Amino acid sequence: MLKIKRILTEIITNLHLIWAVARYNNKAAFQGHHFGMIWEVLDPLIQIGINFFIFGAMRDMNPVRVGLGAHYVRVSFLPWMVVGMSAWMFMNRVTINGSESVQKKIKLVSKMQFPISILPAMTLASRITSYTVTTLAAIVILAFYGFTPHLFWIQAIYYMFAMFAFTYFFALLNSTLTILFRDYMQILRPIMRFMMLFSGVIWRLNEMTRIPNWFVQLMDLNPFTYIITGFRYTFFGQAFFWQHWETTVFFWLLVFLIAMIASHLHLKLRSKFIDLA
Repeated sequence: MLKIKRILTEIITNLHLIWAVARYNNKAAFQGHHFGMIWEVLDPLIQIGINFFIFGAMRDMNPVRVGLGAHYVRVSFLPWMVVGMSAWMFMNRVTINGSESVQKKIKLVSKMQFPISILPAMTLASRITSYTVTTLAAIVILAFYGFTPHLFWIQAIYYMFAMFAFTYFFALLNSTLTILFRDYMQILRPIMRFMMLFSGVIWRLNEMTRIPNWFVQLMDLNPFTYIITGFRYTFFGQAFFWQHWETTVFFWLLVFLIAMIASHLHLKLRSKFIDLA
């Protein structure tokens, strides 16, 4: 617990640096491009469009069921997919880029006076702009389909906090494992592709009759599914997070476990990162 507190303290005391570097990285990423920062907006929207036409066609654009038990609503595929894709693209990019952040910038950090633990946080902060764009796009599409703001939308703050907490500590853990095992990213990337297919991003596993029920229940427990489903419950007005308290408790226990392991490994090994990288 003390190690988690130490990591969080390092992030809080360096927030100004995290935001400054995140803004610089966003500008540098598109420097020299004719459209510049416009790509920060266009790129996620293009990805959403491609996935809509590919996977929407595969399921004939049929409405998707959202809800708990007997209380549910059938939602058109586009708004359902956009809400899930918005959260997924953020989590996926923070996980992949954050996992490589220490390995790629360790030599730079060795020459500067700031803790290595903020590198995954910089990656997270740099993705907030594109996440905001996709979320606003989702809200516009929701409004077009008749879903307007209501009380449930307030808990979007909770799910954003849950998403930030999980992705940061997951990236921190992966960034340490990447230093220790150079081939780790080659394992993580296909795992993330698997998670996209089986975390409810583009289809509901319950609709796929050939998938065993035990596998569906297992995937319901993974943190990506919890966050994506939670955002859908929020924007489609179906459930508060305490109404499915079992998965909520499991999610936070898992986040706490990941945070403990990540903090312990990071603090124990970071003095050796330069030699291992």
